[in-house]
Amino acid sequence: MDCSLHRTLVGAGAVLAARAASFAAAVAITMSGPALAAPSDYRFELVQAVPAGPGKSDVTVRLVRAADGRMVANAEISAAAAINSVVEPTGSRRFRVETATAGPQTLQLSAKVPRVTRVERTFNFSVKFMQGRTIRGASEIVTGAVTFEAQ
Repeated sequence: MDCSLHRTLVGAGAVLAARAASFAAAVAITMSGPALAAPSDYRFELVQAVPAGPGKSDVTVRLVRAADGRMVANAEISAAAAINSVVEPTGSRRFRVETATAGPQTLQLSAKVPRVTRVERTFNFSVKFMQGRTIRGASEIVTGAVTFEAQ
């Protein structure tokens, strides 16, 4: 075999081996990503409930992490029974709810919580190139309820 052909083949094999190793490392990083919280790791909290006219109440709620009580600022909170809603500057959400009677009322809620975004970087030694990609996790849906006192 020609010596130059042999060197070319050996060089190509080294490049393929380096690419295979880079791919295997990227797959390993992807498969061993961070553990993500389950929807049971969240809870809805009643911030405030005030009368808003006859048969109506303004109910302010927020979503917090059950483990540490910190508010989830980027959650999209919604309620099916609400007439309208307003996002508060504090990250909570205010709903106007029709209440037929005075006394304890329950408001069913749901929230869309975006998962963690991570950046993966892989360095290919054979061509001295850093490859990076951003991976956004799918959002999870959290459901729950709050009870408030209607006037």
